[in-house]
Amino acid sequence: MNNIKVERKKLIEVLQKLNIVSLGKTTFPVLSTVLIKGEGKKIKFTSTNLELTITSQIETSSELNQSFCVSLVKFLSILKEFTSETIDLRLEKNFLWITCENCEFKLNIISAEEFPSLPVLKDKQTIRLITEILKEMINLTHFSVFTGEANYVLTGFLWEVEANILKITTSDTKRLATVERPLPPQQPEIGVKKHFIVPQRAVMELSKLLKDQDEIKLTIGSNQVYFDLGDTQLITQLIEGEFPDYQKVIPPESENKFKINREKFLNSLKRANLLTAPEYQGVKLELKKNKLIVSKTTPQLGEYKEDIDIEFKGKELTLGFNPQYLIDILKVLEEDEVIFEVYGSEKPLVLRNKGFIYLALPMRLS
Repeated sequence: MNNIKVERKKLIEVLQKLNIVSLGKTTFPVLSTVLIKGEGKKIKFTSTNLELTITSQIETSSELNQSFCVSLVKFLSILKEFTSETIDLRLEKNFLWITCENCEFKLNIISAEEFPSLPVLKDKQTIRLITEILKEMINLTHFSVFTGEANYVLTGFLWEVEANILKITTSDTKRLATVERPLPPQQPEIGVKKHFIVPQRAVMELSKLLKDQDEIKLTIGSNQVYFDLGDTQLITQLIEGEFPDYQKVIPPESENKFKINREKFLNSLKRANLLTAPEYQGVKLELKKNKLIVSKTTPQLGEYKEDIDIEFKGKELTLGFNPQYLIDILKVLEEDEVIFEVYGSEKPLVLRNKGFIYLALPMRLS
């Protein structure tokens, strides 16, 4: 292998994308490596943990037609310690030589044949997604994913594709977020409705990779999905099982609702949350004719109370909620004012907004 000059910053950017997947400590050393594969004047870099695989690539001025694996963390750490704009890479026997000015590193390599075979999607279908819309949909749903082990299917994002609509839904059993948006025009025929559960980690890593692209491609397989972001690709295994029928828990629109300034409500809940203790997590919301009284009492810490002007249609009511459930949704909305629907002191609070529905269950106050 001749010396290949590579832009150091570009190489660092690529390896940082892949580092989120690489397994640091594993009984399979190859899973802590990056597969480097030369394809003429293009170098592909791949990292996998067997469930999630990310591939990215850079252009070079010289040709590389060899493949090998090298420790991702060590390679990245070395590059960060250099300061020059370019570095030289050279492969000799079982070592990768990394040269920069008067400094040189020699890293052990592993045969590319030991790297796991990349997933091959079966029964696939490809659709296009608008990047900004997908980022918004993830932003509106990511906080209500289940984080325990009891409900495995709820640890991911439910994606539903039908006709020209994409819907994403999450639920942690205490709250639910679901959003639907139109797909860009001129899509291939979807045929039957597609629904699949994408693991939380895959969706959140995808969200980090969504940057300058106008559109990305989503290829749906029988047990995997493939996101093509241009110079980077992400492949993930899907979660097996059936997502609960969440439509059953969404009540019809209520006539009882209140309109409130989003930022004032958010800031008040943040202040109330300062007095949260393990056995005193709830915040009291008292709906009056023209105001909402937000209060919090924690015996060992103290009390908090604030009145906020609202427009309220309905009977006076007292509710108890985990403040974080309301903070999470208010943080990601952009509207100056929001409208919450109420159904009773032991019923959920519901927010509907342009194809988005958020539902939070109340809690009994201590």
